Amino acid sequence: MSCGSPALANIKDEFQRAQGCDYFKADFVSDVGVYKDSEVRFCISDDQQELIYVMAMGTSWVVPFNRQYRSKGLLSFNTLEENRLVLYQKNGGVVQRKVLGRRR
Repeated sequence: MSCGSPALANIKDEFQRAQGCDYFKADFVSDVGVYKDSEVRFCISDDQQELIYVMAMGTSWVVPFNRQYRSKGLLSFNTLEENRLVLYQKNGGVVQRKVLGRRR
């Protein structure tokens, strides 16, 4: 998966990057953590700057990886810890750690 700088990307670029994560070939699965009952898998972009969520039904979306970002009033940070994808979120001064998935 390749693309220019995410800061210069438009929504079409984001859509194309999200489509590059194949549900059946994704590096990370959600059989642990907050999505363990959902059919979601994850890919990390080649440049290690984006985390791509992909659902079994084909819906996918892109969020920053290994850098903080703000969405819906929450400060978030996605990272790898050993073989697990972890999401840190800060809301009202409280930081929560959530396991999203694990490497296949």
